[in-house]
Amino acid sequence: MASITLEKITKAWGAIKGVDAIDLEIRDKEFMVFLGPSGCGKTTTMRMIAGLEDPTEGNIIIDGEKVNEVDARDRDVAMVFQSYALYPNMTIYENIRFPLRMRGVPKDQHDRLVREAADIVELGELLDRKPKALSGGQRQRAALARAVVRHPQVFLMDEPLSNLDAKLRLSMRGQLKHIQRKLQTTTVYVTHDQIEAMTLADRIAIMDKGKIQQLGTPDEVYNDPANIFVAGFIGSTPMNLIKGDLENGTFVAPGTHVAKAGKGSRKNVVLGIRPEDVSVVAKSKGNFTAPLFTLEPTGDQTLAAARNDAQMVVARAARDFRQEIGSDISFAFAPDRVYLFDAASGARI
Repeated sequence: MASITLEKITKAWGAIKGVDAIDLEIRDKEFMVFLGPSGCGKTTTMRMIAGLEDPTEGNIIIDGEKVNEVDARDRDVAMVFQSYALYPNMTIYENIRFPLRMRGVPKDQHDRLVREAADIVELGELLDRKPKALSGGQRQRAALARAVVRHPQVFLMDEPLSNLDAKLRLSMRGQLKHIQRKLQTTTVYVTHDQIEAMTLADRIAIMDKGKIQQLGTPDEVYNDPANIFVAGFIGSTPMNLIKGDLENGTFVAPGTHVAKAGKGSRKNVVLGIRPEDVSVVAKSKGNFTAPLFTLEPTGDQTLAAARNDAQMVVARAARDFRQEIGSDISFAFAPDRVYLFDAASGARI
């Protein structure tokens, strides 16, 4: 297994920087997730680790060795792609065996290694089939077995679950985490899906505009966001972000009044509060009052959104909560779960 160090890694195309001077230490046996929107630089960073892209500047170090000049085939990393990349004319057995043939592993070891890898991903009974005879989840497990079979130092996974339906993604997330913990292989995983990131990662590197905006455990990035981008990106229902001012410690905005939100006075402040920290209350006790805009029952909860001319606030209400659309509703904010950000820079206050 191996640690990975990125030192001021940059990838530029002329004046455009896709990845901008990233410093990162990925620990041995760690499950690291690069999370961010399309175009943020996460896949380019992974491709540089793999040797499929050359960095414009900086160093890539795997297991203590600088690998900038090392060919991709010699880096001892295995990639799993969202498209599976299985050979359609080969059986699953031959697909899994293929890396062993390419790397010159002695033939008398092939059968044992292939069957061990297939058993890890629970495909032992499907080895004689071709990819077209397998479901999407089975094909993805075959692609994973092909990565596992040669016991690489590092797994690199580029949105491997994006082609699966929601139920299969849920199942495969659990299998991926189980396999990684069993094999103890350093893993770098790229996704734009924050649920995948939160459930799989030991740590998450949240990226935007070629830079790491925050690095931390799932709990850290969710409960202690470094800036507005992270606050708004993390959360299956995004954080409410309300623009206003701080007046002697009280946050004020149209329809909004939150005492003891901060210290002092300053203009152009953004208050953040997650929907699960917003409750429906009587008008006299509310921090925000506006007409009810939407009501979305989801079975286990109801999402209630109120909107005035300036902003909209969403609360996670009780599963049986109902109210007439257009009628006034008041929300209270949990005082210890309020975040303040500078509107201009986005930085946490």
